[in-house]
Amino acid sequence: MTQGWIVSLIFSLILTSSCSTPKIAPISESTSPEVELPKEIQTQFAVKEVKDMPPPRAPTPTPTATSAAVPTSKTSKKSSKKKASAAETRTVTQIAEAAPAFQYPLRRKDPVPFWVGEKQSIEVTFFGMAAGEFELETMPLKQVNGRKVFHFEGRAKSSSVFALVYRLNDKIESFMDYDGIFSHRFHMLLDQTRQRRDSLELFDHEKKQVYYWNRKNHVEKGYSEIKEYKEISPFTQDSFSAYFYARTLPLEPGASYIIPVSSEGKSWEMQLTVVRREMIDTPLGKKQAVVVRPQTRFQGVLKQDKGESYIWLSDDDRRFILRFEAQVKIGTVVGSLKKVTLGEPPSTAQNADQKPENNSR
Repeated sequence: MTQGWIVSLIFSLILTSSCSTPKIAPISESTSPEVELPKEIQTQFAVKEVKDMPPPRAPTPTPTATSAAVPTSKTSKKSSKKKASAAETRTVTQIAEAAPAFQYPLRRKDPVPFWVGEKQSIEVTFFGMAAGEFELETMPLKQVNGRKVFHFEGRAKSSSVFALVYRLNDKIESFMDYDGIFSHRFHMLLDQTRQRRDSLELFDHEKKQVYYWNRKNHVEKGYSEIKEYKEISPFTQDSFSAYFYARTLPLEPGASYIIPVSSEGKSWEMQLTVVRREMIDTPLGKKQAVVVRPQTRFQGVLKQDKGESYIWLSDDDRRFILRFEAQVKIGTVVGSLKKVTLGEPPSTAQNADQKPENNSR
């Protein structure tokens, strides 16, 4: 989930990093996933503007005609000597319906909590020191695989002081189905002190598989590359879209929600448990928050993490991240909402060409 991404980006390697780390060669753009993908996959998962989207086509079964000779018999009145007349045949045409077309779920509940143009800026601290900042932004609607999609971006950057210990400048993107609220495409670019990564995940829900391509330059391990297809549960989330899906849940007191996730070629489940509700201080003033605890389940078994993590979401129809805490090997990583831009309401955001409203708080 988003919290796990934050921790991995900022702190997973901090304890083994140093200022004297040598430079890592950048990953060549000439061999980017977009260039080397098979043509049919390039076309299927290309990101396009909504205005270029073809009109939806209703699936219509294609009938096939099959003919069969059905014998009929008649008795001749003129010839009583014959026991039976010659057999006659007539043709019967049977219409066989085609197999039902693949059906996408309709899980969107209006109004959706994420608005085009919304932006959350969160300050991350470690032992009271400003470690970095990350932003979550909802971009204009796009289309992928002939489907309208939400476009989410996340950017993380270390502070100037913390960069002396460990530098990062990372970006992730997720494209979530507008009606079904599941992931079609995930792209991650990491530029850090000890590694550079370019990771792409393409979700084919009809075939129940994900195409995973990860390229990495590591300061000690060198260059490595993975290309593989993996099976997935239908309508699963990526590690970033899981947060946006969670924002659509009712988050009832004491409830636990299971979210299927696929990341880095592995399928697992996020168990999100509602812990409590409480008032907290935020840049938006005092806000009622719902506190949730994300945990990982693999093959139905709850994974025992080394440290607990909690996320405070605004207890309203937007579910902004107000705060998070994640225990690491030493200390606790804390993130606090610094600024939020509300974006434009869904009633006006349907036009992808319309510029988002800059109503910051």
